[in-house]
Order: sequence, then C-alpha cells, then structure tokens
Amino acid sequence: MARLQRLVSLAAANGLLLIAIVVFAQGFFPVKKLLPGLAGLEEDGEGYGGGGEEEGEMGTGMGTEMGTGMGMRMGSGMGMGFGRPKAVFDRVIFVVVDALRSDFVYGFESGFGFTQSLIRAGTALPFTAHASPPTVTMPRIKALTTGSVPSFADLLFNLDESGGGSSSLATQDTWLAQIRARGGKLVFYGDDTWLRLFPAEAGFFARAEGTSSFFVSDFTEVDHNVTRHLPRELASSDWEGMILHFLGLDHIGHKTGPQGVNMLPKQREMDDIVKMIYEAMETETHLEDTLLVLAGDHGMNAGGNHGGSGPGETEPALVFASPKFGAMGKEGRGVYESPTTPREGTEFEYYRKVQQSDLVPSLAGLMGLPIPKNSLGVFVRELGGVWEGRGSGTAMLWGNAVQMLRIVEVTYGVQGFRALVESAKACLGVGGEASEIDGGCGEPAGDEEALTRYWARASSAVSGLDADGSADWATVDGYILDFLVAAQETLSNAASSYDIPRMVVGILLSASALTLAIISLPTLWPPSTAGVFFATASLLYGAMMFASSYVEEEQHFWYWLTPAWVLILTVRSVSRAEGSKRTKVRIVAAGAIILAVHRVAVRWNQTGQKHAGAPDIVHGFFPDYHMTMWVLVLWTYGRNCYTLARRTFLDILPIEAAVAAAVALTVPAIVFKLNFTQADAPELVQGLAVLIRRWTEPFSLILQAQVTFGLLALATVTTVVLAVGLAHGTSIGGKDGPAVNVTLAERLHYLLTLFLVTQSRTPNIPLFLGLELQLLALSVLLDACSASTEKRTSHRNASISSNELATTVLLCSHVYFFCMGGSNSISSVDLSNAYNGIADYNVAAVGLLLFTSNWTGPIWWCSAAVSLTFSKRVKAGEGAKPATNGKREWIDDERERLRRDAEAKPVSAIKDPATQDHWMVYVSSMTAFVAASLLAVMVACTALRTHLFIWTVFSPKYLYAMAWCVGWHIMVNAGLGSLLRWLGEMA
Repeated sequence: MARLQRLVSLAAANGLLLIAIVVFAQGFFPVKKLLPGLAGLEEDGEGYGGGGEEEGEMGTGMGTEMGTGMGMRMGSGMGMGFGRPKAVFDRVIFVVVDALRSDFVYGFESGFGFTQSLIRAGTALPFTAHASPPTVTMPRIKALTTGSVPSFADLLFNLDESGGGSSSLATQDTWLAQIRARGGKLVFYGDDTWLRLFPAEAGFFARAEGTSSFFVSDFTEVDHNVTRHLPRELASSDWEGMILHFLGLDHIGHKTGPQGVNMLPKQREMDDIVKMIYEAMETETHLEDTLLVLAGDHGMNAGGNHGGSGPGETEPALVFASPKFGAMGKEGRGVYESPTTPREGTEFEYYRKVQQSDLVPSLAGLMGLPIPKNSLGVFVRELGGVWEGRGSGTAMLWGNAVQMLRIVEVTYGVQGFRALVESAKACLGVGGEASEIDGGCGEPAGDEEALTRYWARASSAVSGLDADGSADWATVDGYILDFLVAAQETLSNAASSYDIPRMVVGILLSASALTLAIISLPTLWPPSTAGVFFATASLLYGAMMFASSYVEEEQHFWYWLTPAWVLILTVRSVSRAEGSKRTKVRIVAAGAIILAVHRVAVRWNQTGQKHAGAPDIVHGFFPDYHMTMWVLVLWTYGRNCYTLARRTFLDILPIEAAVAAAVALTVPAIVFKLNFTQADAPELVQGLAVLIRRWTEPFSLILQAQVTFGLLALATVTTVVLAVGLAHGTSIGGKDGPAVNVTLAERLHYLLTLFLVTQSRTPNIPLFLGLELQLLALSVLLDACSASTEKRTSHRNASISSNELATTVLLCSHVYFFCMGGSNSISSVDLSNAYNGIADYNVAAVGLLLFTSNWTGPIWWCSAAVSLTFSKRVKAGEGAKPATNGKREWIDDERERLRRDAEAKPVSAIKDPATQDHWMVYVSSMTAFVAASLLAVMVACTALRTHLFIWTVFSPKYLYAMAWCVGWHIMVNAGLGSLLRWLGEMA
C-alpha cells in the first residue's frame, strides 16, 4: 500500500508540473491587444486627429480637441492643408539582408564600399536599428512591417513551414497592406517566411518566389534565385513595393561565423545589389521617386548565431537611400563619415540608434501612407528634412504622436487617460510652459501619469504655434518626440500584460508538485552522501536563477559540479569495495577515465554568452583536420554497429544474421550523414567519398533519412517481438526474473543510440565514444558499491544506489546538453536536423526531431540509466551460439539454462525493496529536481519581471525550463525511461 501511495504522489506531482507550466505561461507571456482593420488617411490626415473607426471606442472628444483643432491650426499657418505632408516617394525597394550586422556595412572591414560612398555623399542616411529579442526572422519581419512588438510565441511559428495558423499577417495592418489598399502592387523574392506571413491566398504579391531558409544550406544559389529576378523587375513599372530578402550572409554566419572567409565576398555581392538598384533609380524615369531601404532583420553574435540578445545579435544595419536626400543640405541630413567606428563604449552601435519599428511610420510618412494602427515606431526625425518647409517634419511627428495616442488610450482606458491629461494641463499651466514634466507637479505616480504629462506638454506646444508659422520648431519637435519615445518604451513594456494571479497559481502548483515528489521518496532520513549532494545541487541551482549572468553561463555550474561528484563517488567506491588491491586500482582508473572524457567534452563546443565563438574542438580543430573528424565519426558508427550485432541481436538472431542486420542499419545512416554534411557544411567533407556521394546523388536527403528511420523502426519492432517471444513462457518473462545476458532495454539502447547519432551534428558524433566509455567506467563505480557478486549475477535488478544513479545522470545529462552546443539562449537552438525525413511541415514531427537533436545527450543518459538498473549475468557474447544445420537448438538450450538458474534462486531474494523500486526512486528524485528548478525559474521571472533582461535572459530560460520539464523529464525520464524499464523486466 505504501508503494501505491508513493506512486500516486509521483504521478500527481508530474501532472501538476504540466498544469503549472501552462498556467504560469498564460500569465507571464505577452497577450497583445491589436487594433483591428486598416488605418485610413482620415484618421491621421485631417489634422491627425479624427477619431476614424474608433470613435465609439476611443472617442473623438480628445482627438478632435487635441488633434483636429491643432492640425487645422498648423495647416492654416503652414499651407499644408490639413497638415498632411505630401508624399515624397511613390514606391519602395525594401532589401533585407538576413543577419546584416551593423559593422558589416559601416565598419572599416566592410565589403559595402558603394553603400559607404552613398553615406559620405549624403544620399544615404545610416542608422543602427535595435532588434528586440527574440532575434529570429519571423518576429523581426513582423516588427519591420507592423511596427509592433513581436511575441515570444513567434519562436514556435518561426519553425512553421506550412504558412498557416496565427503566424499570418494577412489580417493585420502593415505598410504592405496599406500599399495594396490604395491599389498598388507588390512583388517579392527571397526567404519564404514572407510568404507564410503574407500568404498567396490573400493575394498580397502580384509576383513572388520564395526560398527556404531551413533546407537550403548553400551560400550562393539561395541568393542568385533572388538576384535573377531583379533586372526584369527594375525595368517594370507596375509595382509600388518590391521586397527582396537575401539569406546567404546568414548561412555563412551559421557555418563559419562572422570572420569566415566567405563573409567579405558575400558582403561585396550584397553591395553590388545595392549599386544595381541605386543606379537604376538614377537612370530609369519610373524609379526617380523610389526609396531604397537596406535593412538587416537581426544581427549575429561572435559564433554566427542569433535568437537572443548577445552582442551583435540586436544591432542590424538600417539605411535609407535616394538621390533626393542629396538635396536636403548638410543641415537637414547631417554629415556622416563612412567607414567609421562604433560609439564609445559599444561594439556595434554606429551612428544614431533607432528601433526597428521606427521604419514603419517613417516609410508611411515618406510614401504618404497611413501609419499602421498597431505601430509603436517613432518617425526618424532625420528624414523630415526631405520636405520643403520646416513645419512638414513637425507635422509628420505630430501625426505619429496622434497615432500612438490611440494605442495609449486603448491600453490605459480612454476616460481615465483623458482625466489625467486635464489634470496634467492644469498642473503644468495652460500653455504648458514647464520645461520638465515634474515641474510644479511632483514626480509622476507611474508610466500612465508620465505619459499624460508628456502629451499635455506636446499638445499645448502644438496648439500655441503662431498662425504665420514663426515658431520654435526645435522645441515643438522635442516635446512631441518626448511623448513618442516615452510612449514607445512604455507600450513596448506594456505589451507584457502580466497576469500576476495566474503566475502565482503556477508557482503554487510547482511548489505542490515539489512537495508531492518529496513525499514519493521512500525515505529521507538518515540522509545519504548522494542525497545530500543532490539536494545541495538543487538548492544552488535554484539560487542561480535569480542572477542573469549565472543563467547565461549556466554550463560552468555543471562543468565544475560533475568532477566534484565523480571524485566523491570514486572515493566512496574505493572505501566500500570488496576484493584485492587490483579491484581498487580498477575503480580509481574508472574515475580517472570519467574525468578525462569530461575534460575533453567540455572543450568540444564553446557555449554561453561570454565565450561564444571562442576556439573549441568543433570550430577550431575539425575544419582544419576534417579527416580526423571523419575517422572518429566512422569509429563511432563502427562501434555502435558492433554492439548492435553483439548486444541488440544477441540470442534472437543467428550471428551471421545479426551482423547483416547491424550493417544494414548502419550503412544507410552513414551515407545519409555524409550527404547531409556535404549539403549542410561542405567544408567538413571536401573530397571525401566522392563515389559514394555521386552514386547516391539521385536520392534526396529526405528519402535517405526516411530509409534510415524506417529501418530503425523495423529493427525496433522486430527486436521487441523476438525478445518477448523468446522470454514468453519461461522464468525470464516476469518482473522478478533472473539476470540475463542482455535485457530488452539494453537491446533497444543501441538502436536509440543510432537514432540519436543520426540526429546529431556531424562534429558532435565522436562524443558518443566518450559517452560509451563513461558508461562503462560508471558501471564499475556503481557496481563497487553494490552487493556481492553472487547477488549481482543472480538477480536482474542491480543493487545500486538510486540516489547515486539519479545524481550521476542528472549531472551528466546537463553536461552533455551544454558541451554539444546547447545554452539558455535561443540562438543556440540547432534547427539543422529538425526536418530530417520530412517533406512537408508537421508540428509533431518537427517538434520531436527538434527536441531530440538538441537534447541528444540527456536522452542518451536516460536510456543508459535504465541499463544500469539491470545486472549482467555473464559477459557479452557468452550465451550466443550459431545456428546448426539451419536449426535453432541454441534457443532451447538458453531457455533450459535460464530455467535452472531461476529455480536455484532463493525466492526471498527478489523481495528486497531496494532492488524493486530503484527506478521509481530515480524518477521521484528527478521529479523533485525538475519541480524545484521550475519553481525557482517561475519565482525569478515573477520577482524580476521589471528587470532589464526579463525578455532577453529570464524569459528564454523559462522556455528552456519548460523543455527540460516536459520534454526531457516527463516524456523521456518518466515516459520513455519507464517504458524501457518495463520492457527490460519482460525480457
């Protein structure tokens, strides 16, 4: 009964963890309020103040009083009609170069020579555009087209190759939709993310062709497929907007980093595209009123990756170019040196820093388009000089302010905000002459009150403009910009409308799960050495979650803690070992082997933020010695092929058939990995195995992966059926059966290893040799602490310490997650193997492959833990006999031998609870750690929700905590591990 109660507590704890994750996520992640429909010119054109479609919701009372009246006053004084500046450009060419970091364009080592000449000549205005995380393509495109703050849910939609679901912008207000609304046509070529956001069914593009950023890994063709359309489109005049999205530079960054040999030639290639377009703008009559925008959707870090907020990831370049800017004069546009250095104290901040969303109102103003309703962008003031008449730029800023006011009113409530504005006007004075928003009014009570003061001061300044236009435009612009910048910052933060009660409920559920997990443990006192170490590690880990630097560099926690535990385990094993001096030497050697492999493994991939891109084995050694890498890769495959023949198929197939089956499984996997690496990282293959690659060239990578996975599935089913059939009706077919040569769990372990090797990046495959070596050494350490040899060889359940097993697997799982390239940054997520064998997007299949390719090490260690819970009867291979004369008498011999062993075993021996429940104790221990870590992350996210790094460090950490809990613990440990354990007891 006690065991049943513990089992119920354990099941309830894991169920509560799932509920806690969902509830907390609903309260923590942003739920953005989007204004429906498209903005119209009447909303910000007629004095930028009419209520438009939102008259009922947002009211025109304030809009009319503070908008239309002031706009009319400005219009009558400046000859601008209702204050709407005339459109300067009638079409736009929007060039997105994926991962175009600012220094790639503005630095002294840049390949953008022609673009820099335009900057020096004053016909191009340069900026560094801040890209808020997550710095992946889809959310950044949303920011560049809607001007809004993207959601972290877009991280998931970024993987969607289908183009459906809530990832679409078909119904949202964008500058593309505004061009179409006035009858203009759009054309697009490049990254097919745009075609998922603006689907063909909605008719956004008159002509379009997309290229996949996930399947195409070359540096040239992916961009040539875009460039080849350019001459024809430049000669055509039937479009108002042309979008080009080039992927090659991003691919180079992922493969070789920003300092790779292909980076500078690619920059020059992109600069040639700019030159081709700009020269056409100068010579073609229909392009004389065209604006060229060169932008990066995000940057890249020192390792060439992106997704987080590390140096370089959030600083892409943004350039506006047109011959018309040359006529603005130096006073209007400023003087820019190019190339130049970043601002003092920064690495990648060149010229003035703007927000990526600022592109949206700027583009709308220059093209005479309404500003999209949900835009949080601020008109780039340097562009105001393109209009004749000083007040036009001010009018554009004012229109932007009124558009932003609508979002402010929706966020805080119309009536309440209006009342605060009236109070602020009375406090600041009728004319709003106070130079500071707290002048005479005291400190603002919050963001809303601060915004009302900024608005009151700006609106009063605009109302006071002289009818003859003689005004201090700089002061008026400054007041309007104060409101815009404050509103932008406040609304960007307000996009995270935390539901604190839900977050608290999620925390309480996690605490309840932790309590139930502890209750499910059979005993807590007296504490064991392993138990104390496990609890201490859990507490230290939880405390780490409150420090952003420790979260970013979490790998060091596991890198240092693991050797400490191995030393403790080795010392305890030596002290408890029974036998000769040779036995103790063997134990010490096992500990030394684990530490040596650990030292090599932690140098395999540099990870984290501080040392990302630093020299390591994968990026610093293998590119120069790729033959050495392939020798290790083939050794890994060969070793696994041997274990398949000698362990997986032991006693269920004749030895000849076992070898043939192992080779049939391994060869297709090697061929697929060779061809995949040639497509994904050709610098690691070069001239290797040309004949094999030529022979398999007609077969697609998708088909090769499907063959590999299909054979693995067939082998898995066959192994289970044959092993269970062999054990059925004998003494080994029960839960309390005797020890056997190889359990079904171990048979499946080597099949799982082959699958995980296939899902790993090629340079990481040799790490599986280290994994196997550490597993062998670990079995020596754990066996030294167990019962006598007689008991180990007579009972299937190994007499090992569950706490020692849980502690070891926990540490090793995290070590191999990080040393294989993982981190707590979104930029470290490896997508290269997420589509193996998949022709069309499938969320379940992609999610499964994505998880297995990034959690390869932790998954392997779970399976290894199951194998360690079973004892071995004899050495591998002793029970195997070849078939004779086509008969299988050896099966009958094996059954008879196992029957005699079972009859000789004392019945009382199998009733030892220490050998019956150790897997349940293992799962309980892991549940307690996962619950404690998840609880710490939730509390940290709640307590630090106003922290500067909440969305760049703590929010990604929560996503990873979700993956560790749901993916690794519940699905792998509790799910797959328990299944393997059950199968191991059956056969």
